[in-house]
Amino acid sequence: MKAASQFIPLPALVALLAAAHPFQAAFAEERNWTSTDGKTVPGEIVALEEGEITLKTARGDFKFPLSRLSEEDQAFAKAWKEKADSQPAANDSQSFADFSKVKLGEWPNSVAADFDEDKIAIVKEDKESNEFVYRSPHFEFRSPTRLSKTVIVEFSRIFEATYEFASVIPIGLNPKPFGEGYYPTQLYASREDYYGDGGMQGSGGMHSSSWRGGELVKSIIKVPLPNLGVEFTGTRYIVDHKKQSDTLVHEIAHQVTGKWLILTPVWFKEGLAETISTQRYDNGRFTLTSMDRSIREDLSRRSGTDREFSMIPLERLMTISSAEWAADLATPGASRNYPSANVLFYYYLRLEGDGKATTLVNYMKALAEGKKEEEARVEILLGGKSFAQLQEDVADKWRSEGLRLEFY
Repeated sequence: MKAASQFIPLPALVALLAAAHPFQAAFAEERNWTSTDGKTVPGEIVALEEGEITLKTARGDFKFPLSRLSEEDQAFAKAWKEKADSQPAANDSQSFADFSKVKLGEWPNSVAADFDEDKIAIVKEDKESNEFVYRSPHFEFRSPTRLSKTVIVEFSRIFEATYEFASVIPIGLNPKPFGEGYYPTQLYASREDYYGDGGMQGSGGMHSSSWRGGELVKSIIKVPLPNLGVEFTGTRYIVDHKKQSDTLVHEIAHQVTGKWLILTPVWFKEGLAETISTQRYDNGRFTLTSMDRSIREDLSRRSGTDREFSMIPLERLMTISSAEWAADLATPGASRNYPSANVLFYYYLRLEGDGKATTLVNYMKALAEGKKEEEARVEILLGGKSFAQLQEDVADKWRSEGLRLEFY
């Protein structure tokens, strides 16, 4: 629980942190702030109003006069303020979605990475520094080794197809790259290099993001080339066209819908990524004609059957925190987390109510406009139902799709 904002002199704050918290937490865009008497404290700026700065630190938020900081830090804070004032507010719905263009319930039969290969750009190839940078229409790939255009085109398809998928889902996600206009991806020559740079053991790829004052400021995919089906033969890199990675698609889905990560609960963001990543994908194209069947096929791969599933009770699933979700992943029952989120998200996407995701979109609108998630959940997603009643409806709708649900 975040501590309440406090007003405290910076020297006292430094002393307090040094004495009480020897291990500092890592924050998005954290930097060391220096007072006029040379003392420092790590933290993240979250506000600058009327000459007073608020820093987010390991002990909470602390407010003090900007004049107590060094000239360099004062200049940094003023530049941060100028940039922050020029960006959309976090509760501006248009900064998260474009609901005005949503055509509820209108789905294509398939979606593909349809782009001109000539749009693949070689931005940088520097053998001395081992820096090689390439760009597809929406993604930037940084590689430690030179890659042929054919290789870049082949694995750009999975990235661009996932972007297009998120774009056509008729709920107004409105994915848009930030910064220079590209979603960044860091490539690694081997899985060992990937793990050495913080990649999760056993993962096919990972997405990480950072936030400042409610704004997304960093979002990156990390993935080893072998997990993209790119192998070095000794003389050149080749692509295994049969190579697929549901995990990678899941992480790309997080990246392209990253603006929603700060607003939505765990089940929503993981369910959205799972719904995308469990659909049939082949050579740059997702098939969307039997989405429910694709989800059931994923359940079959996990549990051996696509006809029944023991799902996490909805009260638990819809209120679980990120910390609880992460803790669950270390338990024997972790295998139920992702498919449970998938089943629930798809229920709201295509099975609930009029089948056009009307309730889901209204929930998203409420979050984008600043309504607290708990209030939006109770008023819109539950809509007067108890969790038990909602479970009955979820089970009934999925039963009509050939899947029997139990909750425990």
